Amino acid sequence: MANGTTNGGKSHWSEGKAELHVILLCTVVLLIAAVIVAGNSLVIASVVSNRRLQTKTSAFITSLAVGDLMIGLVVMPLIVVSNTVGPSVENGLKYCHVTISVAVMLMFNSVASLGAVTFDRFLAVVVPLRYKSIMTKRVIVPIIAFVWVFSTIFGFIPFMGWRTVIEPKGSSGLFCQVPLNLARGYIITVCVLGLLPSIFVLAAYIKIFQTAYQHELRIAAAINSVLRNQNDLKLNMIKEMKAAKMVALVLSAFIFSWAPLFVIMIVDIAMKNEVNSYIYAGAVIFATLHSALNPVIYASMNSEFRDTFKALLQCRSVSPNRIAPVGAV
Repeated sequence: MANGTTNGGKSHWSEGKAELHVILLCTVVLLIAAVIVAGNSLVIASVVSNRRLQTKTSAFITSLAVGDLMIGLVVMPLIVVSNTVGPSVENGLKYCHVTISVAVMLMFNSVASLGAVTFDRFLAVVVPLRYKSIMTKRVIVPIIAFVWVFSTIFGFIPFMGWRTVIEPKGSSGLFCQVPLNLARGYIITVCVLGLLPSIFVLAAYIKIFQTAYQHELRIAAAINSVLRNQNDLKLNMIKEMKAAKMVALVLSAFIFSWAPLFVIMIVDIAMKNEVNSYIYAGAVIFATLHSALNPVIYASMNSEFRDTFKALLQCRSVSPNRIAPVGAV
């Protein structure tokens, strides 16, 4: 692993304090952070307060919501601190390095969590008769633990030596810039490990929807022979597919939000750090919008989440025994 620092390892950033445009950018970051914290706090509170939401799939969704909540509570404030206070304090570069590592950690947490919940939906739709026996608590807990351990270790690998700090060509631009504080090999690895799982997840969803379509055809063909049993099976399939569609929408939002950042990272590597730092920062901020979108997706696609959100916002108690509409997810 490379551990290099230009100019003796000391930062010679000449900007003593944050400029007005940096302060404005940080204000936008804090506003987005407030939305992220509010939305994902609602998701976690809903699962805790409503027994009907305490399902196997919701365990993965809650883990993802905790990661999203940390983006709003930790990453966004660190971005502000590292770019406003960082230029004027002796250990400002350390704030920057911590900010980048936590951001990478939570990015991989999102990728891995989406992979885990996709695996859950894959089993529920493709092998529904074995789903309950496979996805037990003994399986779910280790999967979630692995997601957090893996993402944390990978995010903080630069502190173990895989880092190259490059001095900026001038005092213009943001103080905490990703390409100037990570090794090129590590950035390439981030891109590869961020993009490859998305391809496998997309392939899994193609299989999920193909299987669902085949199940629908079989049910339609047998609907007259064993009407009641087939209707029960159809309702169960509708429920599982609604959950799968919700997760697929979350995945689509993730790809939409993070793709610009991955593209810019690849372009910046090819151009040898010539991408403007504000364009880079804009892509990072755009990527965090995924954390704000997820609660909106849950509320729009899941009636139980939607009703629980309303109850919590209106300070009403959530009835765990409320009868949900047939086919509701």
